[in-house]
Amino acid sequence: MIGSALLWAWVWLWGSCLTVLGLALSVPFNPWFDRQRVMMGWLSGLWGKGVMWVLPGIRIELRGAEHLRAGPVMICPNHASVADVIMLLAVMPAFKFVAKSPLFFLPPIGLHLRLAGYIRAGTGDEGDGARMLADCRRWFTRDCHVLWFPEGTRSFDGRTVRFRSGPFHVAKQAGVRVVPTAITGTREVIGKKSLRYHFKGTVKITLLPPFLIDGEPKDAAAKARALIDRQLALQL
Repeated sequence: MIGSALLWAWVWLWGSCLTVLGLALSVPFNPWFDRQRVMMGWLSGLWGKGVMWVLPGIRIELRGAEHLRAGPVMICPNHASVADVIMLLAVMPAFKFVAKSPLFFLPPIGLHLRLAGYIRAGTGDEGDGARMLADCRRWFTRDCHVLWFPEGTRSFDGRTVRFRSGPFHVAKQAGVRVVPTAITGTREVIGKKSLRYHFKGTVKITLLPPFLIDGEPKDAAAKARALIDRQLALQL
């Protein structure tokens, strides 16, 4: 438990340092000059890499990154652990992700989320859906990928739960492809409702071939879930 406590302290300290650096760099690399927020995305990746640096026993295998080369896409992974985002940031090309609203008010991470232009998840308020659609479309028009967990919450046992249609509705409206993404191994690193890290293991991240949505978003959600479930079975 001491090792986990020290790791969480490092996650917070490293994130705080990069947030301060990001605040300083936000002046020269402002949204008018750096429309894609490339510098802030680089700092996000550096945060993920810095966390993985103190986890040398965790190996990450990334496959299918070539599917991100054909323009902006909606990346839709299964969600097994709080470690998912850290490891995705550490090894993936830059993307904007949808994060829960309370995180935008949590120091220091909330400030970086705003500086990087990450997207605040809907709270159910009137007009929130339109606001999220506009936020996603803005990044798509700037040739940025968006990552959105369709389950909306982390799995308890590694099995996927029902995929919500929100990200698929946005992808259809924006005319971009969906990239289903299968993640295994992160739940063994740190499970839901746990603070204890395990310091050895293999994480596999597989980006599956993209597809356009030409039907109902709920059908596309079911299709993406089925593709991910099939890949998860292979990875396990």
